[in-house]
Amino acid sequence: MNQTYSEPDISQRLSISTYVYRGHQPISVRTLARLAEHGIRRIEVNESPDQFDLTRADSIQHLERDCRDAGVTICAYHASHTGFTEIDTEDKRRATLDQCKRQIDTLLTSGGTIWGSHIRALDEAGEDCLTELLRYVEGTEAVIVLENFPRSPVFVEDRMQTIERIDHPQLGLLLDIGHVRNGSGENPMTLAGGPAATLGRCGDRLRFLHLHGYVDRDHYPPCCDGDRIQWTELFQKLHDIGYPGYFNFEPRGLAFFDDTLARVQAMPARIAALLAAGS
Repeated sequence: MNQTYSEPDISQRLSISTYVYRGHQPISVRTLARLAEHGIRRIEVNESPDQFDLTRADSIQHLERDCRDAGVTICAYHASHTGFTEIDTEDKRRATLDQCKRQIDTLLTSGGTIWGSHIRALDEAGEDCLTELLRYVEGTEAVIVLENFPRSPVFVEDRMQTIERIDHPQLGLLLDIGHVRNGSGENPMTLAGGPAATLGRCGDRLRFLHLHGYVDRDHYPPCCDGDRIQWTELFQKLHDIGYPGYFNFEPRGLAFFDDTLARVQAMPARIAALLAAGS
């Protein structure tokens, strides 16, 4: 029985966020084709209202066409502009839910299943909206994920308490490894034992990942100079807990780093070699 990941295991589940192009290159057949040329054939679509509307089928059909022409498929939406804050009227509640539902509809039509938003701390109205949205996705393959952030009340532990309290099979955690913090303000994913402890707390509630290098902050290319992430321990523990999702990377690219895509492309072989050496 395979006790860890092989290079094909990781390659088959490799994904990248379109955040890699944020702020400097529009999403197009050309930019998507660059991903495929680097062996990256799945994307998490980062919400970009200036380029496309995740709530509109016609807008997503254009994006799907560009993906198809480039040999890339959509696996997830990162609805970073969408959330359940300041819902103080019934009209706002309905408008927010309608926006989320229409995004999930186009996600499923495009073949994706993971919908994550920048939902901040949930008040009673926000949690009611989330609960209604979970009822909406029942009977579909959609999974709603809550992302952790490096502050209270949205640390990993806070998110896990919310997820466990609501206890719905289509609700899980989006673990951003750059946003994890311990009581001393350090990122445990950079410390020996930290990834195992964090992932152990997440268990089978972990459904999606934001992976990137971490030097003085997050969103660096993986395994860049100075990267402090404990990659071997991280991937071994992902294997141990039976993580079912994609290995989705969320680094910045040009004009911040000129080797991001090459480094992500190299990760399946690099991680497999590290795991083999550590076994």
